[in-house]
Amino acid sequence: MNKQEALLISLILLSFTGLWIWYSSGETSLTGQSKNWSGQYVGEEENGTMSRELMITYTGDLNNDELPVTFTVNTESTWIGKEEINWQGTKRLSNRKLSLESKCNDCRIALKSEITVKLEWEGKKEKLVLSK
Repeated sequence: MNKQEALLISLILLSFTGLWIWYSSGETSLTGQSKNWSGQYVGEEENGTMSRELMITYTGDLNNDELPVTFTVNTESTWIGKEEINWQGTKRLSNRKLSLESKCNDCRIALKSEITVKLEWEGKKEKLVLSK
């Protein structure tokens, strides 16, 4: 291997390392809107702990501010597998909002991921997609 080939390989490795570091740190924000819902996801890392917060707001006509809403939240799988969110359950709206959050040490939301939120309330179903 000559010096030029070694330099090229070093440059390629350095580029991949830089992209991986950029991909795996910082803050991610995703938003979306559907017919009756809007949502915002914020994921940020601080001292090795990832905080994830998803705020979903009901934008449709509503008579009951404490309406129970069943939700399923999923992300796209990625090759490193640490981006996945799989939240599900039923919560009551509070001021037309649902707030979901978690903290973890070994997780990440990829910068190009989408989050799909399936919502059910009063016999209605709707899908909300959050993206960049």
